[in-house]
Amino acid sequence: GEVAGMAEERDEAREAADAVLAAVRAALRELEAIPDATVRARAAGLVLREWAGEKTLPKEIRQQAVDTLHEGGMDFPEIGEAIGTDRSRAWRIWKGMS
Repeated sequence: GEVAGMAEERDEAREAADAVLAAVRAALRELEAIPDATVRARAAGLVLREWAGEKTLPKEIRQQAVDTLHEGGMDFPEIGEAIGTDRSRAWRIWKGMS
């Protein structure tokens, strides 16, 4: 029933997230291929310094997805349940506060 469907969706989300994380790790591993150790260390340092700014992209994608669900007619309790959180957090995500 509904619970099995939700479990399948969560598994699908986990698989999608795992695939993205694997791709990110593979991209980061490209640093290891830089032959010059000085350049490799400096490049890794730049990635470390700038990495925090990249955190905003998945937040924006999540916010857009919640907006799509809301525009599609779901209310915040429904959105919260669908994405595995509560209604107030779903609203905060939609408002860009979380």
